[in-house]
Amino acid sequence: MRSRYMIARTGVALFLAVLSALSLTASASETAAYWLEKGDSLLFQNGSEQDALIAYQKALDIEPHNESILLQMSVAYDILSVGKAVEALGIIETKLEQNPQDALSWQAKSVALHLLRETDEANKSAEKAIEIYDQEIQKDLTNGTAWFYKAENLANRYRLTDALPAYEKVIELDHPMKKYAWASKGAILQILGQYNGSLAAYDKALELDPEKALFWLGRAIACQEMGLDAEAEIALNKARELGYEY
Repeated sequence: MRSRYMIARTGVALFLAVLSALSLTASASETAAYWLEKGDSLLFQNGSEQDALIAYQKALDIEPHNESILLQMSVAYDILSVGKAVEALGIIETKLEQNPQDALSWQAKSVALHLLRETDEANKSAEKAIEIYDQEIQKDLTNGTAWFYKAENLANRYRLTDALPAYEKVIELDHPMKKYAWASKGAILQILGQYNGSLAAYDKALELDPEKALFWLGRAIACQEMGLDAEAEIALNKARELGYEY
């Protein structure tokens, strides 16, 4: 198992999954959330970029201003064509012109720019998103959504020691995104070489949602780094059962 590669891939996939998860509901099919989740599955588990784009377009038809959908489309477009990623970025820019204080749009812009290899501008957009999330937190210290997205932007800027307490705040607030906060905490602790803490964090995430392949993958990596090869193999096989391909 190539742990460094898998850690990196886990972090990227978790980031994208988290972005889409905020808009997901526990309700019925045929909603924007349903098509968004279907698109994610097609893109990240099946590698079906064209089919994923069809699903994302159905979601966008229902919620045309949902930045999470636009972001996922930009990822799929990047896989198919850089030019299409530019097109998606243009939509995000229009959204920012309408509301320059829209933190999620700045976050989406950052990710799209990273995909286009425009690192400096991507970092500036991420810092702008962090600034706006900080403002939202100052207004309401219990705003778990702002804490979560602040943590995501910090993590993607590789400010891991800053991101960690923000994720912990999400957990403390018992926010609906706490399962992803636990998993992201596990990923950060892996990178920092704190494998016992990483394993414990992934176990917390799995208590909340045992059907997430990436949580099992994270557990597999932590177990492997600790020399728990049998447990690592069990966790990796579970991740594969749930759709992870490696």
